[in-house]
Amino acid sequence: MIRPPLSPRRPLTVAAAALAGLVTAFAVSSPAIATNPSPSASASATTSAPTPQPTRSSTPQEPTCVSAADARYTHTFDGPKGEASITLTNGPLCEGEKQDFALVSYVAPSAKFAVPQYLFDKSVKAFAPVPDGGIGTVAKLEFKVAVPTCFTQVDFVFGSEVIDPLVEGGKRYDNRKVGSPSGIGARSEGPAAWYNGGKGTCVAEPAVEVTYDCAGTARLTLVNRGNVAAVFAVTGSGEFAEKVTVAAGKFETVELTAAQAKEIAVAADGMDAWKGGWKQPEDCQQPEVGEPETSYDATCDELSLTVANPKDGISLTSTFTPSTGEPKTVTFAPGSTKTVTFPAAEGLSVVVTGDLESEKPIAWTAPEGGCDDGGQGGGLPVTGAAAGGIAAGAAALLAVGAVLFVVARRRRVRFTA
Repeated sequence: MIRPPLSPRRPLTVAAAALAGLVTAFAVSSPAIATNPSPSASASATTSAPTPQPTRSSTPQEPTCVSAADARYTHTFDGPKGEASITLTNGPLCEGEKQDFALVSYVAPSAKFAVPQYLFDKSVKAFAPVPDGGIGTVAKLEFKVAVPTCFTQVDFVFGSEVIDPLVEGGKRYDNRKVGSPSGIGARSEGPAAWYNGGKGTCVAEPAVEVTYDCAGTARLTLVNRGNVAAVFAVTGSGEFAEKVTVAAGKFETVELTAAQAKEIAVAADGMDAWKGGWKQPEDCQQPEVGEPETSYDATCDELSLTVANPKDGISLTSTFTPSTGEPKTVTFAPGSTKTVTFPAAEGLSVVVTGDLESEKPIAWTAPEGGCDDGGQGGGLPVTGAAAGGIAAGAAALLAVGAVLFVVARRRRVRFTA
């Protein structure tokens, strides 16, 4: 029997079928693996397509900031109108950064640059980051100043420092001026931000008028009769100092208290305008001062002298000197009553000096009928410029004199015996 030769395809086919059966059996016996297969090479000859990659979403870029030194600007400027504006073009400024600008106007001596020049008005503003940690946005600042109707100069400058006055050999703004061809001023693009012009000479013509009242107050009227504002500097006693700007053709008033008005000086635009101090007006009435009342009492035990000073009186101080013993100095405040006593003794007398005076020593005498009777007392008549008649009528009583005070200033009055 002749057998055909075996072909290699058959055993290979059988082996492949057996392998497929084993794989199927393994998949059926392991369901977990079947439901979550791990990546493996496919038995199929077909090549699988590549897995598509997720598309990245574009995120907005964080805003950038610049330092003050790197900031750049554009600006506008109108000198005759006193107006300017400036815009930050590459901002915002970073946290902690700041850039000031100032628009200033001056009173000038001519329509071309000349000195001295005095500040007339100013406006100062700044670019800065948004507070609370935020970042600012590109911003625009606008400026406006008053311009005198006479000769003037108007400058728009970097920084907050304002020069006043502009004098020969003094500071200048130089390249701080916005729009300068070099330096810090070149950081902004736009017209030259400085102006000289106007018509007519600027004159302030300051004047001071002063009135006083009887309480010691001074009232200053600061008058400007010129065509440009004037700045008055008023100083007084007790470190009083005040600056007052008075517009052209206007006036302002300043009041100084009695403590401030003792010495007053007024300067206007750097020159002395007035000096003086409070003066009492002629029509002031002297206030009435209460008169103290005095009395004495002589007993077997002591000699006592009493002074009652009314509330509307003034403070009195006197010394009571006895013929024997130590003197006593006593102050009688307004509204108080005090008694000065000395032990009774034969030959005792007391001399009163100071604000209250006795013309003669006040002598102790025993009470009538002896010491068993309890003594005697009496009143003291007042003497002085307004009490001569009362003193004469009371001389027989041998009393201690009461006191008459003439207002405003202390004046001695005398005890009379």
